[in-house]
Amino acid sequence: MTFILVILTVAIIICIELLLKSQERRANTYSELVTEHPTSFEVFDRYFHPGHTWALISGPRNIIVGIDDFSSRMVGAVAKIDLPGVGQLIHQGEPLTLLRNGTRVLAQVSPISGKVVEVNKRLRRHPELLNESPLERGWIAKIVPTNLEIDLRNLLKGFAADGWRDAVHAQLIQLFSPRIGIVLQDGGQPIQNLGDYFSDDEWNRLVQQFFPTVLPNQKQSKLIN
Repeated sequence: MTFILVILTVAIIICIELLLKSQERRANTYSELVTEHPTSFEVFDRYFHPGHTWALISGPRNIIVGIDDFSSRMVGAVAKIDLPGVGQLIHQGEPLTLLRNGTRVLAQVSPISGKVVEVNKRLRRHPELLNESPLERGWIAKIVPTNLEIDLRNLLKGFAADGWRDAVHAQLIQLFSPRIGIVLQDGGQPIQNLGDYFSDDEWNRLVQQFFPTVLPNQKQSKLIN
């Protein structure tokens, strides 16, 4: 009987130690996700969605989202942005905002699921911030996440994001190789106002190739001016 009690005691101690280690790992993982200084961050701090939007964790209930540099170069000089509404519930991959440049309209998806609690109101009067500083001052909204742990698995970060960006550039080169001198600037990056250099048919090809999201009519009603 004493032997059995000893075995049970050892088993309980092992289970407790495993539980404590598991909790410690979760705490360490979460602390790595939280950015202490959200106003001074690099590309490696962000998680990128394949639809060319990003998410930055700036607190336990505060995720900043925006568009990447490729989106801003693609649509060109943004004349107007249709921001989401505060209180709007959004799912990862659903259209969050519309960027407008003349007749060109580019839908941008949300990188995470959650509730919009704040929008960057400066963009209404200064949409050019999306071109000048898409990764910082041109942020679009703050979202309280509802499924963050799972959503992050669908996003790219660090070296994985770098590899994805390189693949996007290679895809752009392959798609428009006859006009490569037009679409790329020195250093191999897409030129500014890229969309202005293509016909409507070519623009549609670009959107389908790099921004496959289709904006249903019911989603348009959720966006406000």
